[in-house]
Amino acid sequence: MINDKTLDEALIEIMRCKKALEALRAERKAEDVASTEAGFNGRYWARPSVKHAAAKRASLDLTRKLADLRAGR
Repeated sequence: MINDKTLDEALIEIMRCKKALEALRAERKAEDVASTEAGFNGRYWARPSVKHAAAKRASLDLTRKLADLRAGR
């Protein structure tokens, strides 16, 4: 049986993950525009950004909450 608390926590993590992924997409789109304007035609990610790390962390946290949801905790 799924607990209401676990369901609410999973929904919170879903929204957090969505927000982090949208921020990462916006950052990459801005970098693509900047690199195109500078004449660079390929993607080169010199180092992972803070938004990239935040998206990975949010994804990992969501995975854990979904496991709790499946386990009925």
